Formats: sequence, structure tokens, C-alpha cells
Amino acid sequence: MYEPNINILAVLVSAVIFFIIGGLWYSPILFANPWIKAMGFSDEKLKEMKEKGPGAKPFIISFIGGLVMAFVTAHIVDFMKVVFADSGMSNLTIGLTAGFWLWLGYIATYSLNAISYESKSWTFYFINTGYQLVGLFIMGAILAVWV
Repeated sequence: MYEPNINILAVLVSAVIFFIIGGLWYSPILFANPWIKAMGFSDEKLKEMKEKGPGAKPFIISFIGGLVMAFVTAHIVDFMKVVFADSGMSNLTIGLTAGFWLWLGYIATYSLNAISYESKSWTFYFINTGYQLVGLFIMGAILAVWV
């Protein structure tokens, strides 16, 4: 019977890196300005956001979400390493493959609801799902290689 072999430190580190990538992704260095525009924030809303700041709550929720994502991804990666043990695939390839399929099957498809029901733009979709894709690639790689 399959027994998962999960490295909790790798889960924690990949969640932290995922969080850091998000900070960079949504910063002025990368996609803050097009994301703000795609969100359709009014000048008043932007002024209010700058004055008040986001507080800790969204960061805590985001980190917990990333931690859960890393834990689940670790299980998928570990299982794939067992299934593909004799295939000749490297652990890195397995991690990247797991990240891609998790992204395509869950993130990319579910995020289409923002286009369909919330009238968000394709720019919004590609910025958000792009972050998730890059993050899941790196997360999958870390979790697959760090054994």
C-alpha cells in the first residue's frame, strides 16, 4: 500500500517561496500597474488603499492558502514519483509536470469564472493565473527534488 513520504520542511520552504513570488509578481517591478488597471479600481479606491494599507489579514490568508497548496502538491508529486519510478523521468521533470497539471486542471479552469461571471478582463486572468503557473512550477520542482 502506498504511504506518502512528505518532507514538511520542503512544504514550508516552497510555501514561503510561493508567497515571495506573489509579492514580486504583484509589485511595481512586475505586474502591479496592469493588475490594478485590470481590477478597475477608481482613483478614490486607490487613494484609500494607499492610506490604509492592506493590513496583515490578506497576507496571512494568502500564506495559509499557499501552505495548503504546497502540502497537496507534495502529495501529488510524491505519488507521481512512485508511479513514474521506472519511466526514466527525473524528479525535476515530475515536479514540473505535477505543477503544470495541477495548474491546468484547477487554477486555469476555475479562474475562467472571473471572466465568465465577474466581468474581469483577460489581462486580469493572465496575470493571476500566470503567477499560479510560475509558482506551481517552482513549488513542484522544490518538492520533487528536495527529498
